[in-house]
Amino acid sequence: MKSSAVTIKELSFLSGYSISTVSKALNNKLEISKGTRETIKTIAKQYNYVPNNYAVSLRMQKTGSIAVIVPDITKACYSHSLSHLQTSAESFGYRILFYQSFYSNTKELNCVTSLSDGSIDGIIVVSSESKENSNYVNNAFPIELLHVDSNQSVEEINDLSYTSLLNVLKG
Repeated sequence: MKSSAVTIKELSFLSGYSISTVSKALNNKLEISKGTRETIKTIAKQYNYVPNNYAVSLRMQKTGSIAVIVPDITKACYSHSLSHLQTSAESFGYRILFYQSFYSNTKELNCVTSLSDGSIDGIIVVSSESKENSNYVNNAFPIELLHVDSNQSVEEINDLSYTSLLNVLKG
C-alpha cells in the first residue's frame, strides 16, 4: 500500500483509464459505468487517494472554510464564541480556521490580508471593541465583525455568533 498522497494522474496510470474518466468516476458521474466507477474507487481506496481540496475549491469557487480571528482564546467569551461558531459551521458543511490577534490591530489586519488569497469563503473577526467594516475592505469574500465581551451571557454570545456565521454564509 502506498503511504504518500496519490494524484488523479497517478490513478489514471494505475487504472488504465483517462484522467477525465477517473475524475468523473470519483465524482459519481452517471456517464461512467458502475463497473468502471467501482474499479477506480477500489484503486483509489487501495492507494489512499484523498481529493486535493485546493483543486476542488478552484473548480467550485468555494472552499468550505471560514476564518475566525479572536483576540485571545483563553478568555471565556471568545472561546465560547469560537466553540459555537465551529459547531454551527460544521452543521452547514464548513470548517473553521482559527487565528489569534493577541489584541493587536496590526496582526488582525495582517490575518485578513493574508487570507485574501482565496483560501477561505469568509472571515469573522471577534472583538470586544466596536469596529467598522471599512477597516477590512475586501470584495473577495464577506467579513463579519462580531462584538463579544465578558458581560454577555453564553446564550447571547451563541446567538450573536450564529447570526454572524449566517451573514458570512449569505455572502
